[in-house]
Amino acid sequence: MDSHCPHCGADQPDRVERFGLIVQRDPGAVYWKGIRYHRPPGEVETLYHLVRRGRASHLTLAMLTVGEDAETDVAKVRICRLRRWLRSLGGEVTISTERGWGYVLERALDANRR
Repeated sequence: MDSHCPHCGADQPDRVERFGLIVQRDPGAVYWKGIRYHRPPGEVETLYHLVRRGRASHLTLAMLTVGEDAETDVAKVRICRLRRWLRSLGGEVTISTERGWGYVLERALDANRR
């Protein structure tokens, strides 16, 4: 089932895939090599945006955390936890920082070529 962006009306698929990593929004789930992994809802949403477009800006990720504890940088904490989790799966997929813009989801081989 697809939903629409409340801001621009664009289609937003409930399930996206990149590099074998599948993220499903409703119900929130993450699959890697056919195995379902539990991740907190905020991390699922963050990973969804990275998988859908291959990258996400700092602004996009900050908007996902509106209403949460303003004392901490929630988006950076989520990225840190997702990086650690991806490494625990074998490190085939990584999240790299694009300075001044945001984050990019890459295959580990692509990241090493830079």
